[in-house]
Formats: sequence, structure tokens, C-alpha cells
Amino acid sequence: RVKSFNVLNVGVGGQGVISATQILAWSAMKQGYKVRTAETHGMAQRGGSVSSFTRFGTHVEGPLIPRGLTDIFLAFEASEALRYAEYVGHQTHIIINELFLYPHGIKNEENYPNIKSIEKYLQNITPDIYIINATKLAQEAGNFRTLNTVMIGFISGLEILPIDRDLLEENILEFVPPKAKDVNLKAFNLGIEKSFEMRGI
Repeated sequence: RVKSFNVLNVGVGGQGVISATQILAWSAMKQGYKVRTAETHGMAQRGGSVSSFTRFGTHVEGPLIPRGLTDIFLAFEASEALRYAEYVGHQTHIIINELFLYPHGIKNEENYPNIKSIEKYLQNITPDIYIINATKLAQEAGNFRTLNTVMIGFISGLEILPIDRDLLEENILEFVPPKAKDVNLKAFNLGIEKSFEMRGI
């Protein structure tokens, strides 16, 4: 059992960032941990920056993760990984979805960060970075809206999250509408399989 564990989910509106936090929080609670969550929204409409903090463990102080103390950092949109880089420390496991949603008004994508430059910057802080095409896996599962479930499956497969896989699966299925259960279960398993593949298992 962990004393304190910090997960930071970042992305843009409409990607399921908050839903992922709710699933993680409920799962941690069912695991018997104290849980604190907090969220920030840049703009309410789709496309605005969203960050969501989940802290759980036997001893958890407040809902906000102190800078540099994130254990798992999930970036649902690649450039958001840079925006919240101050929360990354040498112990952080970073998972980046290699999707770029360019802000309105960006005409020259050459002047925008690319996945290599983002990875290089973050490697100065932690070597533990996974870049995946989670959007493609969500589409493969049958619905791009399962992106958050793919990301949760991926960290479960890495075996770095101190929450039982069965609990995560159970909470995902409780959280989604009945019609979406099968597609989310597939997305969860595709995320797990991708992490096994990247670890050579």
C-alpha cells in the first residue's frame, strides 16, 4: 500500500480527461485509499486546456500535486505535456498520446512543437517516457471517445499504478453507458496490450 501517489491527466476539452480522473479516483477509493481530486479548465468549450489531479494513498494532504511530484503523467494531447511540464520530476512516468490539436490561428505548424522536441525536452527531467497513438487504438476499439479508457489500460499494463486491474475494469464498466461497455472493454484491453508490446512482454 502506498503512502501517497499522484496522477496528473492533461488534455483538451472533449477528450475525456475528467472522466479518466473520476474512474481512477473511484478505483483508488475501492482499493481502500484516501482520495483527493482537483481540476482546472482553460476554456469550458471543447478545445480548451484541461488538467485534472488525482492523489491517493494512506496519507494524502491536499488535492493539488506539488510541482515535480507527479508519479504518472498522462497527456491526452501532445503539446499539453509541455504546458504542465513543471509537475514532472525524475520519478515521473510520462505517457503521451501523439495527437496534436493545433490552436485556432496557428497557420504555420513548423513553428509548433513536434513530438520529438517534446520528448527531448522532457527527457531532461525523466527518462521514462512512452509515446503512443492512443487515438488510433480508440478508433480500433470502435469509438474515438474511448481514448481515456485506452490511456487507463496502458498505465495498468505498465504495472506502475497501485490499483488492481480488475477494479479499474469494473469501474470503467460502471461509469460508461450500457451500450458503450463492450467498446470500452476492448479499448481498455488494447491499451494493456500496447503497454505489454512496448515493454517486450
